[in-house]
Amino acid sequence: MQELLRLLCSELAEGRTAAMATVVFQEGSAPRGAGSRLLAGPSGLIGGTTGGGLAEARVIEACRNACETQEAGVLDIAMDGTLAARSEMICGGQVRVLIEPFAPDRESLIRTASLALNAAEGAGCRIVRPYPSSRTAWTLLYDDGSADGAPLTEDVKTALLAAPLDEAALVPCGGTTYFCERCQPPERMIIVGGGHVSRPTAAIAGLTGFAVHVLDDRPEYANRARFPNAEVHVTPEYADCFGPLRVTPRDYIVIVTRGHLFDGVAAAQALRTPAHYIGMIGSTRKRRQIYAKLLESGFTEQDLARIHAPIGLDIGAETPEEIAVSILAECIAVRRHAPAPVSWRKN
Repeated sequence: MQELLRLLCSELAEGRTAAMATVVFQEGSAPRGAGSRLLAGPSGLIGGTTGGGLAEARVIEACRNACETQEAGVLDIAMDGTLAARSEMICGGQVRVLIEPFAPDRESLIRTASLALNAAEGAGCRIVRPYPSSRTAWTLLYDDGSADGAPLTEDVKTALLAAPLDEAALVPCGGTTYFCERCQPPERMIIVGGGHVSRPTAAIAGLTGFAVHVLDDRPEYANRARFPNAEVHVTPEYADCFGPLRVTPRDYIVIVTRGHLFDGVAAAQALRTPAHYIGMIGSTRKRRQIYAKLLESGFTEQDLARIHAPIGLDIGAETPEEIAVSILAECIAVRRHAPAPVSWRKN
């Protein structure tokens, strides 16, 4: 979402129209779930995906038409045998896609949404629009009840804010159905240590949607030359390495320092945060040694159970790049609430 809003702002600022396509409903087997989206203009795809193949080609064509008519609408796609076969897919499900065109005069609202998505505190807002509708009518509804964009009554605001919402959902309210999306900054991956494993880990984490931060106590390792797509932090010592970052339950901490001592110190600091994921590199023997010291310092077995160690899925990784793949595979499994196959689980 963040990247597509940035691209949309750029298109509108240049005086060009564009349309956003968002999957609002999925039934059965289909390429992508609710909340998947793409951005397309009169010349074709700009960014994102709704699953590829002929189905996506239909979505892009619908976006082209919407850019011309400036009318919003929905596109129903049945992944029947013919379409699935021609797309080289085995699906058989159905998806409904919301098509929303944007003209240059909507740039201010989209820029506001982009800023909300980058909010430092991670509170974000909800993007709300009537569904279905013949026009694009976004409301940015904040947690405090304030709003930007298309007006909503106070009763509707209260009801929408009370509705349980993870990422994207259709919410009936006051005789109207609204498509609501939680608009939050991307999850952060905080990589402790700037060594040889950190570089590919940071690169792959960025590609998979994490906002990446790297910290090290050595300036020659924590710098933008080594990590061009990450925020870098030189920490005076690992004993208080997370303080300035204000770790939240949306953060993933990856501990890959240059030695047992620093890993243990960083793990102790990580356990004092509400981080969603804590992973630590190293062998089973190293884990036992560090855990013993953590227990001696007052941590409990329940605390230690929060740490994924050795970090990553067991795929037989050896090179730094392979280790990075295993780390991100585990983090994605945690993000998607998808347990690893039994054969991959660590002892």
